[in-house]
Amino acid sequence: MVPTERDSPEPREQRESSTVRDVAPPGTLERRGDGVSPGLGLGPAYVVDRREVNVPHTHIERDAVDDEIKRFRTALRGAQDQLETIKGRLTHGEHRQILKAQQMMLRDPDLIQRTEALIKTDLINAEWAVSRSVDQIRETLAKASVELFRERQFDVAFMGERLITTLGGEERDAITPPEGSVVVAHDLNPADTAQLARYKVAGLVTEEGGQTSHTAIIARALQIPAVVGVDDLLAAVATGDTVIVDGVHGLVHIRPSQAQIDALELEVERYVAFEQEFQKEHALPAQSDDGETVHLRANLALDEECEVARRFGAEGVGLYRTEFMFMNRENAPSEEEHYRSAKALLQRWAPHPVRIRTFDLGSDKQCPAFATGEVEANPAMGLRSMRLALRRRDQFLAQLRGLMRAALHGPVQIMLPLVSGLEELAAGREAFDEARAQLVEQGMPHADHVSVGVMIEVPSAAVIADLIARHVDFMSIGTNDLIQYTLAIDRENDEVNYLYEPLHPAILRLIKITCDAGEKAGIPVSLCGEMASDPRYTWVLVGLGLRELSMQASAIPVIKNIIRSSSLDEMQALAAAVLDCETAVDARRLVMQAISGRFGEHLQHTAGMSLDEDQQLAAAAAERLVVEA
Repeated sequence: MVPTERDSPEPREQRESSTVRDVAPPGTLERRGDGVSPGLGLGPAYVVDRREVNVPHTHIERDAVDDEIKRFRTALRGAQDQLETIKGRLTHGEHRQILKAQQMMLRDPDLIQRTEALIKTDLINAEWAVSRSVDQIRETLAKASVELFRERQFDVAFMGERLITTLGGEERDAITPPEGSVVVAHDLNPADTAQLARYKVAGLVTEEGGQTSHTAIIARALQIPAVVGVDDLLAAVATGDTVIVDGVHGLVHIRPSQAQIDALELEVERYVAFEQEFQKEHALPAQSDDGETVHLRANLALDEECEVARRFGAEGVGLYRTEFMFMNRENAPSEEEHYRSAKALLQRWAPHPVRIRTFDLGSDKQCPAFATGEVEANPAMGLRSMRLALRRRDQFLAQLRGLMRAALHGPVQIMLPLVSGLEELAAGREAFDEARAQLVEQGMPHADHVSVGVMIEVPSAAVIADLIARHVDFMSIGTNDLIQYTLAIDRENDEVNYLYEPLHPAILRLIKITCDAGEKAGIPVSLCGEMASDPRYTWVLVGLGLRELSMQASAIPVIKNIIRSSSLDEMQALAAAVLDCETAVDARRLVMQAISGRFGEHLQHTAGMSLDEDQQLAAAAAERLVVEA
């Protein structure tokens, strides 16, 4: 939904509509996407067709610049007022927070300065200038390797569309889906999605979006079954078509047969019972039936995710990503911004701990403030994360000072990313000492002691975890990068991502080495990679020695139930057996044999694949290796 640039704008009725084509291919169809909000929904399709906004191109005279800038600023206020009106109709929650985020984008100095500069220098009308500014900001976000940042480009586009239509004296009509309908769209802007809180819809399906898009966040917050990233969706669905949304497995059934509908109704009954059973354990600890406690925390990056995580029973934040503070802006955040952000986070989560990772930028997670114009030959192995922080020392010290000040308001833990050895760790600790000395010199109140830890993400760090453990207060295993660096594969590369294997013997041994090092040093070891969210690996991870797991919030109830339904002895026995396996295929088979009988329902409702599909994937990977050999 990028604003398009055309010389002759079409009439509004041709550009924008909340109705749909009334023609679609006949017959039953199935489409697959990403299940971002678990649940099962059935209802008639309500298709939202937000056509692209047309941008008039007009060159202006030099003496008209001031009037055009005034018109732009008036539109900024108008768009703010529109969002405030929508926000006022909604109850408190994540949906209101996301509209607040859109309002903040409209106040972004970068957007305002870019747009006004284009009006002045290129002598173009405000709509054209807004469109170009939005495109520039989106281009920066689109290059990010982290999905969270890539998804934010769509939010910027939506903000730009609202501003452009406001400049034209228009306001997009609100969507009004009938109760029990399934909303189908190419994508929904935050205002559209937030307003779904007022309607009892059965499901939500879009062509765009991912796990971290605002559509996904709001759908989870409102507990609406949702599937996003569905290719060719609008070409297959017409208003009124019956649609089944399977937010667990990422499936969409269009014009299903009566047999499929009957099967869904039975599945819904099972799913509701499954969910209700977990809700009983919301306030209970993740404690095995023989008394071993595992702390389950949430991985977060946006404030609007906090309420969702608390509702799912998170015991604090195991990973808070600060990179988003650096994106979409020319200047790095100030010490005061870091302080206020961390303080608000700590107050929201009190008395639970909050583990904040210092900025993990570089590679293709670029920040305009750090841009050099140089292209690295191998950016994943280059100037990124901790290495970049040490190079950009002023910004690193500003973040550390802000976090040390915020530590007066709660138990903050500061985590250094991608530390490869003791030299980098020592340099990081020196930066802490320097930041503390600067605060003392300024007479600025701050915590005398702040818990400092590192992420174990590269093989070198895991191998010397016993040495690292002597100099830190905690360690956190980041399996996403650890797997990629250890196995030398890019999981975004379709040619090799079949080799991305969490149960590879090397990965299991590195996790075990790190856990043993932490136990010997008397410091906690956590795991915050995607492995923590997958119920197939819970027994293995706890059995290897982990007592802290940080994950996507929606996974917490299932992981908690598995732990509460298991004994430490059986988890340790499985971990020991898996460590003896020579191949990942053998390890996976052993894991599935051990848990499928006990937790088949858990796997089907959360893993995104059936047990048969899981076994087929493992077999296919092994077969491909044999064939290529």
